[in-house]
Formats: sequence, C-alpha cells, structure tokens
Amino acid sequence: MDNTPAFHPLDYVSVLRRRMWWLIVPLAIAAAIGAALVAMLPRQYQTAATLGVSLPAVSEELVAAQRTAPEERRRTITQVLMSPAVIERVVREEGLDKQMPVAAASQMVQSGLDVRFAQADPNLPPGSIEQFYVSFKDSSPARTQQLANRLADVFVDESSKKREVRAEETSAFIASQLKASQTRLAELEGRLRVAKESFMGSLPEQTNANVAMVTGMQQQLESTTNAIRGEQDRLSVIERQIDTMKAGTLTTDIAVAGVPSTPTSTAALRVVQLERELAAARAQYTPKHPEVVRLTEDVAQAKRDAAAEASRPVEERTATLRVDPNYRALLADQEQSRLRIRELQRQEGQIRSQIGIYRTRVESAPRVEQQIATLQREYELEKSQYGELTNRLRTAEMAENLERSRGGEQFTVLAHAALPATPFSPNTQRLMLITLMLGICLGGALALGREYLDRSIHDARALNDLDLPVLGEIRRIAHA
Repeated sequence: MDNTPAFHPLDYVSVLRRRMWWLIVPLAIAAAIGAALVAMLPRQYQTAATLGVSLPAVSEELVAAQRTAPEERRRTITQVLMSPAVIERVVREEGLDKQMPVAAASQMVQSGLDVRFAQADPNLPPGSIEQFYVSFKDSSPARTQQLANRLADVFVDESSKKREVRAEETSAFIASQLKASQTRLAELEGRLRVAKESFMGSLPEQTNANVAMVTGMQQQLESTTNAIRGEQDRLSVIERQIDTMKAGTLTTDIAVAGVPSTPTSTAALRVVQLERELAAARAQYTPKHPEVVRLTEDVAQAKRDAAAEASRPVEERTATLRVDPNYRALLADQEQSRLRIRELQRQEGQIRSQIGIYRTRVESAPRVEQQIATLQREYELEKSQYGELTNRLRTAEMAENLERSRGGEQFTVLAHAALPATPFSPNTQRLMLITLMLGICLGGALALGREYLDRSIHDARALNDLDLPVLGEIRRIAHA
C-alpha cells in the first residue's frame, strides 16, 4: 500500500496562507532595494545629432571617380570624431578645460561619444545620402545636448579641412613620386641609349637588315668575282696578242677576244687584205679566172714578205713595235686591264670584310639582346609606372580642386541634437521589474523550502492520508 501523501489543490492555498510572510518579506525587501537603486544611481542622459553626406555640387560624371566608398567613409568618420584635434577643440570651445585638465576633459568627452550608422535602405539607389548619428552621454541634459551639437559642428568643419589637407598632401606626395620616377626614367633612357649606341648594328631589331645586307653583298661579291674572272681572261688575251706581235706572227684568236684585229706589221696586214680579196674573188669566179690567179700570186708574195719580216732580229722588230700605234694601244689596254683587276680585287676584299662584319653582327644579336633585355625591361616598367603616376596625379589634382571649391561630397548636419527629457540610464522600469522578479523568486524559494522542512500536521486531511482514524477536529481559535 502506497503511503505517499497526495496533495490536493487546496493544500497549495493552505501553504500560501501559512508561508505568506516568507513571500512578502523578500518581495518588500527587493522593492526597497530597487527603489533605493533608482534613487541613488546617477542619471545618464543621451542625445544624438543626425549627420549626412551632401550631394556633390558639380556634375556627377566629374566626381564619380572621387566618391568615397561607404566602408572607407565610415572608417574616416570614426577616425575624425575620435581624433585628438576634434576632441580637444570641443573641450576648449565648451570651456571644459577651465573646469578640469584638458586630458581629463578629453577622456570624459571621448568616453561619452558614440557613432551609429543608419541601416542602408535597399530602395535607395547606390551613392545616395548616407546618414549617421553622433550621440553623447552625460549626467547633465543641457551639457549632453551642447556637447553632441558641438561634436557634430566641429566634425563637419574638421572633416572638410582634413579632406582638403589630405587631398593636398596626396597631390604633393604623388607629384614627388612622379618627379622621382621621371628622374629614374631619364637615367634609364640614358643608359639604354648608351647601350644601344655601343651595340649599334648588332641590335636585335637590326637582324633582318643585317641578313639582307649579307645576302646583297654575297650577290655583289659574286658579280665582282665574275668581273675579275672576265677581266683576267681579257688580260690573258691581250698578253697573248702582245706576245704574238713580238713574235711577228698572226693568230686567229685576236679577233675572237674582242681586241681590234689589226695585224702586227705592214706585210702581215697585206697578207690579210689579199686573203680577204682572194676569198671574195673565189666566191664570184672560177679558179682559172685571171683575177683569182693574180690574187693567189699576190698572197704568196705577201706571205714571203711577212716571213722575211718575221726573220728579222728581235731588236729591229721591237724598235718597230714601239712606234706601232697598235702595239702601243695593246700595252695601254694591258695596263688598264691590270689596274681594273686590282681595283676589282680591292672591292672583293672590302665586300668580303663587310660580309664578315654583318655576319658577326647577326651572330652576336642574341647575346646583345640578352645584355640589354634587363635594361629594356626596367625601362618599360618605369615608363609604365610613370604613366600610372601621371594619371594618379591628374586625378589627385582634380580631387584637390573639388575639395577647395567644396564641389565634392561634404558632411552636413541634418538635425541637431534635442534636449533629452528622460535619462538614458538607469532604466527605472527595467530596474524595478528586475528587482521585483528577484524578490518573488527569492520569496517563493524560501516559502517552499520552509514548507518542505516543516514535519508538523496542520489539518485532518493530512491524517486521512496517513490512514489514521480522526475522532474530532478543533477549529482554529481566533485571538481576541
């Protein structure tokens, strides 16, 4: 049989009546503590000024490249507001430096300052006005309002100055970098020019021209070689002709060589003339014709005269040749041919030397390219950097002009801070609610604990639960 007592709903009411003071006393104490905290805790008031970024006063296309990104703008706002320049200026303008040291006043202002940014509206187009709030907390409502408005005004002024100064410093820095890049570029240009001048003719871009020169000079060399060979053949013919004249005989190769076919003597000339006339007569008449017979006899006589002349001593024939204009012309042709051969040989040597020079240039082009490649690469990189710095300087100067003319994005106070009517801290309702809840929880825990530890029997229903017979019940005797 289970002897565990069963609780009736009326038992809870009975417990509440018996342990009422265990619940009321902690609740009253908690209420008193909450009221004391509300009365004793210092009051903190908070207010905020609304600021925003005004639209540019100039064309949208002109300032599109100068617009600050939202993340960069928020970082700039926080840095400027928390900067010593803004804090100390607010301290001095509000006269806080007369009440306390500047460092302490700055710390007080900085500790109460807060920046809150409004949530971006997805319905607004990108680049619209962005709002943010400069809030301040202090124990005095009036001073809270004054410091919040002063912080907003000083921030707008200092941010404009800071943006202008930053634009000027940016332009000056980029200008100095551009000047240094220009100096390096001029130095690299000089070094590259000296290197190209020292390797002039062997540069990689001149390889095709050098190859073409080698090809053309090889053709010129071949033509010169052929001319030398032809002139040497002509000289050989002239020398053989001279030797023939010295020997006093006729040869048939004189006319073949292109030299004037003049005989070596008068007798020889007569033999040639008579043979020609005989050949012409034989072509017209028969061998028995008197003219043919006469010319045959004259040819035989002329040959005998030529043989007699050839049998003369060498000294006599040489003396005769010296006054012979044909012989003297052959000697002049011989000398001229020798001079011509020497000139052609000199030209051939020069052509071979130039071919060797151009071939050397072609072969050294890869080595020259490797030597100037590093310098050329440095020059191209510096030239690219110079162009980039030039564009940046132009952009920085445009931004500087915009900041000076207040034509770009500017911070403005959209709404000044209002005088706070109620304290921001402490929150009276929240504090009282928390203390009362703590009192109720503590009282309930004490009442339940006391009831759990109490082993006495308070009514007949508890005896019934123990299966004990009840003889009678005495009602509660109220005290008079």
